[in-house]
Amino acid sequence: MKARAIQRNIHSSAQKAKLVVDLIRNKPVIDAIAILENTNKKIAPIVLKLLNQSISNAVNNHAMDASKLYVYHIVANQAPTLKRTNPRARGSADLLKKRYCHIEIILSDDELERSKDIQKQKEIVKKRAANNKGYSAKQRKINDKKKLAKEKANKKVSKK
Repeated sequence: MKARAIQRNIHSSAQKAKLVVDLIRNKPVIDAIAILENTNKKIAPIVLKLLNQSISNAVNNHAMDASKLYVYHIVANQAPTLKRTNPRARGSADLLKKRYCHIEIILSDDELERSKDIQKQKEIVKKRAANNKGYSAKQRKINDKKKLAKEKANKKVSKK
């Protein structure tokens, strides 16, 4: 089972947030909390707060055991950037980019969750390959036309 929490439009660049996010990826929740409490970055308390929210979601909404939870998936994605101008000498201006990010945390209590997801993905790919027969939709259409043409030719030959 997975529990997730998302925080959008955090006033920090995604590049800086990824430094903190990478520290706690695939770690047990207890270790992740300890790491975030001792990390001296602006984004660390925000990620800690979001981690606590996802723990609450897991315990209250999905009835998971908090001691077994680990950080299954965590990403810091880029959000829309505010563009502002900064006046400079002789009437010119510089562009200021105020960057934002979105952070998403998914917690899981099952250690085999990742292997189950990979197995599901493999089954989907196998089913898709069986339906496509190795061709794109355009190629299948061309092959179907060729088959119809051969069948018509065979019918004409058999009538004679």
